[in-house]
Amino acid sequence: MTTALRVCVVGMALIAIASPAAAQWTRVTELPATDVFSVRVNGDTITAGSDTAVYVSTNAGVTWKRSARVTAGVTEIRSTWVRNSRIYAGTSRQGVFVSENLGDTWLGYNQGLVGGIFNTQLDIEDLLVRGDNLYAATEGAGVWVRNLAGAGTWSHFGNVFEPNAASTVAGIAASDTRLLACAGGNGMVFFRDPGAPEWTRSFLNNVGFAPGVGAITAAWTGHGWVVGSNSGFFISTNGQEPWTPTGPSIRPMFLVSFALRGRGVYAQIGTGGGTVIAFSGDDGATWEELENMSSVFTYDLAISGSTLYAGRFDGLWRRSIDTVSVPGGSRDGGLRLALAGPQPVGDDVRFRFVLPEAGPVSIDVFDVTGRRAADAVEGSFPAGSNEVSWSARDLQPGVYHAHLTAGGRHATVRLVHIH
Repeated sequence: MTTALRVCVVGMALIAIASPAAAQWTRVTELPATDVFSVRVNGDTITAGSDTAVYVSTNAGVTWKRSARVTAGVTEIRSTWVRNSRIYAGTSRQGVFVSENLGDTWLGYNQGLVGGIFNTQLDIEDLLVRGDNLYAATEGAGVWVRNLAGAGTWSHFGNVFEPNAASTVAGIAASDTRLLACAGGNGMVFFRDPGAPEWTRSFLNNVGFAPGVGAITAAWTGHGWVVGSNSGFFISTNGQEPWTPTGPSIRPMFLVSFALRGRGVYAQIGTGGGTVIAFSGDDGATWEELENMSSVFTYDLAISGSTLYAGRFDGLWRRSIDTVSVPGGSRDGGLRLALAGPQPVGDDVRFRFVLPEAGPVSIDVFDVTGRRAADAVEGSFPAGSNEVSWSARDLQPGVYHAHLTAGGRHATVRLVHIH
């Protein structure tokens, strides 16, 4: 997070102490009610970077473990990434650290990460793993890369940022074939393909420099790119011109982060008075505002199954997104299955499903090994939206999958159970 944004966060946090969160959010009480700067999901592993440590769940949020202090004097863990059971942590002012044992111990990972003016190469804004490479976006020293397959060191990855007054890279994202970096304050992003000798500059306004417009974050949806900036959202098929402005008409946007679930894109927008949560079901082309949380400041979003996590100034929070991503009616006439309530679930569960036509329905619940965990729910239901209750009292805490069968079609939803 840049210095200006940190000043904004402090001011907003001072207002926020007395304001409750929206009712559908619940705090993850295993984490303290302090800053959670980053949240990352990799399968059933969730990492949350706080001020001094990383909190880790390896079972989709059922239980959490606090890591050892990443390093002496650390105050912000801005980005984390998990690969092959290793945790990488990007910090403010102290570079990158790695843990081989889920946070029990940490080692410095800054070999070769040198040369930035006033050590700005150690101010890590974002981390990204693609293939065998770890990329670091820095606040003042461009992008760096380190190969993870051998005993390599960091190297500066591109020389275009500094000449374009874009040495602060707020975020970096990847598709299967392209990297995209959000850098500078003149309405620019930069893209780079495998084997390309350098990054290529792209203007969000499709014309040229736009002073004061800063790209903050980007995401590849599988069908196109969406970029969040301080002046709105932009979409592009290929991550270059033409860009199309889109997004909620909210100004100013001090901070933006995205979380993806299929073609659904969730966005948190940090405004002068709190956080707006917005949703797009069409790769960022159109948006609806879901919540306006006055005096609540959010740093980051991530999705695990059907649960949306928010790293906030007052801890890690979560809410179910089934009621957002699976509406009451079926637009395409397909079969839909969701949980009618938040995750994790307790002993009493309600399934919501949409049937394209009336008929018999069976819902079976399996554990992660594929073994049937409980008796099936069976019955005949009308077309349209339906709900049914199911008891999870006999389940052990853990991750399960509910499998719906109706008319030869199938739908699945993941549920996380706690006592």
